[in-house]
Amino acid sequence: MVCGERDGGVSEVVGTVLMVAVVVAFAGIAGVMVFGIGLPEEPKTLVVTATRSGDVITFTNHGGMNMDKVAEVHCWIGGVDQGNDNFPLGIQAGATETCEAPGPIRVVVVGKFVDGESWIVLDKTL
Repeated sequence: MVCGERDGGVSEVVGTVLMVAVVVAFAGIAGVMVFGIGLPEEPKTLVVTATRSGDVITFTNHGGMNMDKVAEVHCWIGGVDQGNDNFPLGIQAGATETCEAPGPIRVVVVGKFVDGESWIVLDKTL
């Protein structure tokens, strides 16, 4: 090599590193396609409130973005244990149900969706 002349191009080491990076990226994309890892599902929205007036607790279904995906709504008095009282709440927006329960007590509302998932939409002490 004569002084002042330069070989153009990328060194073999840099070229190899770039090729490995491209192969890893393609492998990741192929893995996502093959194993079906997709985007997360949008959260389900259902709004239910519970209010107390004396010994009477009123549950109200205010609806939500995913009302067409709601299969049932259940209200539990005292938590979701087998022995505790529970009753369905209408799945249409505006549905209300009342029950009597003395003193501070835990109320839980569970929404079950058509895809089989159940979500706790309310859990508080009244």
